[in-house]
Amino acid sequence: MQSLTSHYHQLLGLSSNWKVENVHVSMSGKRVACPVCGASCSLYDHATEQRWRHLDTMQFETILVACLPRCQ
Repeated sequence: MQSLTSHYHQLLGLSSNWKVENVHVSMSGKRVACPVCGASCSLYDHATEQRWRHLDTMQFETILVACLPRCQ
């Protein structure tokens, strides 16, 4: 049986650069994939905290909160 964190990791479709901790998502490395070209880039900083609603999980409201990484 999968652990709760790996279950949410798979549910959210996260890459191996992310991990789930108590329903909070955090970056685990210093390199990120460029959203434009897909190349591996050095982490520049993080955007201000953002909140958005994800699809409900088992009829529970799911709100994601993250400071998304930015690359140069």
